[in-house]
Amino acid sequence: MIILKNKLEETVRKDDNWENLYLLTENWKKELEFYYFDMSFLEILIENYFSELLMYENLDELRELQIEVFELKSQCEYLLNDTRINLESIVCIIDDTYIHDPFGFKIENEQLGDTIVRFIDNERKMRRVVFCMIKDVFEKQKKKQVWKFN
Repeated sequence: MIILKNKLEETVRKDDNWENLYLLTENWKKELEFYYFDMSFLEILIENYFSELLMYENLDELRELQIEVFELKSQCEYLLNDTRINLESIVCIIDDTYIHDPFGFKIENEQLGDTIVRFIDNERKMRRVVFCMIKDVFEKQKKKQVWKFN
């Protein structure tokens, strides 16, 4: 996360380094595509293990967790769309067909980068929560299976 922010700050300081900004933004897009896939996987995990999770967790907490994962996935989709738009704008700037203020664009792109960094932090926290819950289910199931054979 810090690397993404430092790269952006370095790129914004260099006035005519649009190719580097394009590469950085392209990297953001790839990262967001991965996180979108990851959020989809978390949704599937929760859905597939919902009844087992319900044995160990509160129903309201599980529903809230599902909502939070859905909202994060929606935020990822929104950020991915913004990133694609920014990539198109950078191409227009490089081709000298961009009609808006390029410096203002760099500020907007920096804000997008900050939002992506916050999203990644939130997604990692969410992933940790879901994985811990699923891990608990697996460990408790294993104890039951061991008990059956004794």
